[in-house]
Amino acid sequence: MLEVRDLHAAYGDAPVLFGASLSVKEGEIVELVGSNGAGKTTLIRCVTGLLRRRRGTIEFKGDRIETHPAHEVVDRGIACVPEGRQMFPSMSVEEHLLLGSYLRRARSRRAENLSRAYELFPRLKERRRQEAATLSGGEQQMLAIARALMSEPRLLILDEPSLGLAPVVVGQVFRTIAEIRKLGMTILLVEQNVQKTLRMADRAYVLESGRVTLTGTGSELLGNDLVRKAYLAL
Repeated sequence: MLEVRDLHAAYGDAPVLFGASLSVKEGEIVELVGSNGAGKTTLIRCVTGLLRRRRGTIEFKGDRIETHPAHEVVDRGIACVPEGRQMFPSMSVEEHLLLGSYLRRARSRRAENLSRAYELFPRLKERRRQEAATLSGGEQQMLAIARALMSEPRLLILDEPSLGLAPVVVGQVFRTIAEIRKLGMTILLVEQNVQKTLRMADRAYVLESGRVTLTGTGSELLGNDLVRKAYLAL
């Protein structure tokens, strides 16, 4: 579904990615593992059209998209839940969800998708008239995920979905990701909780200093000594 090959990217004169490559097959959960500054978010920004790569190719469902602007990438079926959730503080929960369904193909099924979002996140239905600024961190993360799903994506990218959340809420977020996967969603996941996510990932890539240095199934990397020492503190 997604093929990233030999991706190079930089911010101004500061290079960040040095030939990174990865693939995500339909129906998979693929995790991108790496320390802060490794280039994970930069890779995501390139895939979603928010940053122009210097070199390399990005294909989605067989079509090259590396030169497409962000709105065209979303229209093709890629939705991203960004790190930090990126809420509009004064907008209500339901306004955020309706905003997520602005694409033509999603507008026609807006009511159906809204109902599905509320089934997946009952708390949001209870809070649907509340402003986003009044929600807890966990509720905001639920809203960010639900907003992305309203666009009917084929690939959902999650960038640090548990960042800053209480442990009990983190468990709820991961249960939700598992439920979304059961619906047939393909997921590319960047997450600091490596141990938990490797258990649910089909495959994973380790990104170090802008380069992919290791790849394998989730269970293979969970048992890898280098991964255990560097990311699991074991």
